[in-house]
Amino acid sequence: MAIEKATGITVRLADYSETSQIATFVTDVAGRLSAIAKGARRTNSATGGPLDLLTVNEIVFSTSRSGGLATLREARTMEQFPALGRCVPRYYAALYCAEVSAFYSEGSEGSSGHFDLLRDSLRALSNVQEESLTNILFYFESHVLAVSGLSPNLATCARCGRGVPTRGPARISLEDGGLLCDACSGGVEIRRGSLAALRRIFESTPQNVQRLKLGRDLHRDVSGFLAAAVAHGAGRVPRLLRYVRPDAGNIRQRWMGAPVNR
Repeated sequence: MAIEKATGITVRLADYSETSQIATFVTDVAGRLSAIAKGARRTNSATGGPLDLLTVNEIVFSTSRSGGLATLREARTMEQFPALGRCVPRYYAALYCAEVSAFYSEGSEGSSGHFDLLRDSLRALSNVQEESLTNILFYFESHVLAVSGLSPNLATCARCGRGVPTRGPARISLEDGGLLCDACSGGVEIRRGSLAALRRIFESTPQNVQRLKLGRDLHRDVSGFLAAAVAHGAGRVPRLLRYVRPDAGNIRQRWMGAPVNR
């Protein structure tokens, strides 16, 4: 039984017994990790008491060759985000980021990227003004796609590689992974202004994305496309999507075509 160390953000908790919990972490070296924390609900446990959601922890755990749940040996809280719990929209946004991170961080490949992105997004959500909260979600969604190697092609035709028109509405396809040229059929029309905004968001930081100002139509395009792209890449619609995107049903209908599994 190997003993390992990692830094992990708690993204899911479930009671296992009167004294134990099952915790899921997005870690910096082991990807998504689910572990049983025996006795965690006791104050004198190796975790110092019950674990908390949306906290950064230094963890020691053991894994077995047969796979399955790891065993959490020690946990020490390194960073908390108390401001998230004082604002319902921030809290739901943070839970949405945690849920999506858990989908995308399975396996150790890209672990540090997913961990860093989630931590940076939680920090930004803790301090953002409410009117810019959705912009932080745009940053998170675009960058979780980038870290996973799923960024859409916003420069040339994703199907054939040709150039795309520079005038009139563009067409973009989740199935093909980006823009489509005039010779390739399908896709969904997207405004040129929305396309320019998406390009900026994929190059953004948590700081400069907050300065992005979008009109209602462009905001609807960007919001819908990014949420749909994240759900398409994950193969399921995140449970928390409806709490951060009131028009979640329209997003699926417009951008995703055939429904994906919940």
